[in-house]
Amino acid sequence: MRCRPAILLLVVLVLATPVVRAAGNPSQFIRPLTLIELTDMALTNNPQTRLAWDAIRASQAGVELARAGYWPQVSLTYSYSRNDLVSFTGQGTGAQTRYGPAISLNYLLWDFGTRSGTLNAAKFALISAQLSNSQTLQDVILAVEQDYYQVLGLQALDQADELSVQDATTSLDAVRENQKSGLATIGDVYQAEAALAGTQLALQQAQGQLAVAQGTLAVVVGFPANTHLALAPWKQNVKPVMPKQTVGALLDEARHARPELLAAKAGEQQAIANLEATKGRGLPILTLSASAGSTRTLSSGISQSTKNYSAGLTLSVPLFTGFGDQAANRQARVAVDVSQATTTQLRQQVELEVWQAYQNLHTAAVTLRTSGLQLKSAQQAEKVSSARYRIGLDTILSLLIAEETLANARVQQVQARLNWFTALAALGHAVGGLTSPAKEATLP
Repeated sequence: MRCRPAILLLVVLVLATPVVRAAGNPSQFIRPLTLIELTDMALTNNPQTRLAWDAIRASQAGVELARAGYWPQVSLTYSYSRNDLVSFTGQGTGAQTRYGPAISLNYLLWDFGTRSGTLNAAKFALISAQLSNSQTLQDVILAVEQDYYQVLGLQALDQADELSVQDATTSLDAVRENQKSGLATIGDVYQAEAALAGTQLALQQAQGQLAVAQGTLAVVVGFPANTHLALAPWKQNVKPVMPKQTVGALLDEARHARPELLAAKAGEQQAIANLEATKGRGLPILTLSASAGSTRTLSSGISQSTKNYSAGLTLSVPLFTGFGDQAANRQARVAVDVSQATTTQLRQQVELEVWQAYQNLHTAAVTLRTSGLQLKSAQQAEKVSSARYRIGLDTILSLLIAEETLANARVQQVQARLNWFTALAALGHAVGGLTSPAKEATLP
């Protein structure tokens, strides 16, 4: 199934199983959370999504504002005035009072594309905001995926380091027993103690990194950093399967599906529409004007009432505006060139992201297979070395080397699994929607 950013992906997330929260405390959850549930919460709580929706609402208001130019402008006024007439001799000759309402209408009938260009620019700005919103949603989804797998990876690393600590502890106990029987020296004990301290240090570092990653995931989802989120474990047996599409097909798909790139193309059209609107400002316009009013006059106790009506057409031809229109046209043309160059630059960046993500995924697939073989061999070597040391056929140095090799193999396998999942998520984000390669590689 192909996951498109604007519609299908959101539908899947919205229809996903709802998260069961404990009442009154968002930091407590009844059961471990899946990736879909965390993504659903992030799309609701993350402030980036709210900012993106606010940008859409602002662009919608901009379209309505541009459409106002096609409507007549009607205003209602009410005037009141009082005049006292004084002769040259200083004597008052009477007072005159005038008052009454009036209504006026101004309607732009015709121009050379100023209104249409402004409206088209507003429409393309709205399209760009909607596409940018889709890109923001995909960015949030990617951030959740990366942080989710980072937490799972560090949890697995923590477990691997605990196993290494247990192995080092067992070896230290064996060395101490051999020292009592004269089969080991005090130097062997010191070496075993140093190896145990090294594994404990690695465990402490992994635990600190895990705490940081858990806080990062909580913030991305929309909760405080100290919120504890229990996560559903990832699959233990993962077969790395590459996408069915070739890298060339993925590059072509990204050019047509990446919302960020489509938003840039909409920005090009917006700049072209602004140029059309700017050109029309220096050309003639035809305006209809009409007014109607009633005035009552009181003078020397006499009241008179008059009604006024007027209508007319006005053709305005700009002759000289201080070269402002020419400068505005040049500025608008430069804006078109800038938007086109920006789109080209962004397309190259998107293509590079797809290429790098595909190569990283291929490397992760190979590494994941190799790390599994490495871990099996290291486990067998450690068992053999441990058995040989207990019967005195191996030195403590050989045992410690075997244990260190096993510890590194465990770390490499965890890192390989983490690289596979994060690379798969990165490729899907770079393309703008990725076909699931196979059931074996379905994300948990």
